[in-house]
Amino acid sequence: MRKEILLPAIAVVGGGAGFALRRWELATAFEADTGLPISGAPATMALIALSVVVAAVLLILSFMGKYPRFSGYDQAFSAKNNTLYAMAGILSGFLLIGAGGLMAYDFATGANPIYTRLIVAALAVASGLCVMSTVQNNFKGENKGKYSVPLLIPAFAFCVWLIAAYQVRAGDPVQLDYVYELFAIIAGLLGLYFIAGFSFDKGKCVPAVFFCLMGVYFSLVTLADEHDWATLALYGFTILYLLTSSALLLYNAARPLPEEPVENDTEGSSDV
Repeated sequence: MRKEILLPAIAVVGGGAGFALRRWELATAFEADTGLPISGAPATMALIALSVVVAAVLLILSFMGKYPRFSGYDQAFSAKNNTLYAMAGILSGFLLIGAGGLMAYDFATGANPIYTRLIVAALAVASGLCVMSTVQNNFKGENKGKYSVPLLIPAFAFCVWLIAAYQVRAGDPVQLDYVYELFAIIAGLLGLYFIAGFSFDKGKCVPAVFFCLMGVYFSLVTLADEHDWATLALYGFTILYLLTSSALLLYNAARPLPEEPVENDTEGSSDV
């Protein structure tokens, strides 16, 4: 099976199984009166084992095969006239903008008056616009991916999101309550970081694919936890955008690279 189908499918199927195990864990692996985790709970052990297996399989498959030496972001993530990619990319951009709007609304109404989340809200809206710009560049083949600032903004947004998420959870002594949430944000951040690396001549296919798909996996797992609508939208973006980006990178890696355009040398020529 083609890697651009197989690897994303493993992440999604594994994430779906992880979602079910996380639900089981939340229902059975914590003491009812104290909320403390029950040592050796089957659901907890099963979810840890699944996460290790999914990570190992994705890492091994990411290393298998040869990757071409892409000349830059525009070659690695070329999606010219790919309507399905464009639709998924634009939808992921709207999810970011929606998440930012919901966070700003929660802050304004006092439902979640944390200033760090207000910064995340502003960066989410900016990131949504940047994602749409990037998708347009890839779809139309505009070749604007060199040293692209729009590729950096979503990674910055995830950095602040990680801080905000941990700030809320820092007082919780039970790390099992939020560990998969943090794993999802960290993996998503690394996925976006390695995607942006192609724009700055630092492109590495294996870590880009691996962390993008682990971001998808952990985001699906943590959907089993309780989140507000803004956070759900952020995880929706993480799943859709990283899944699409990793599949696109694998698709382009499995096919011959497009030839560089040859400029006509008219110097020294004369009209006949």
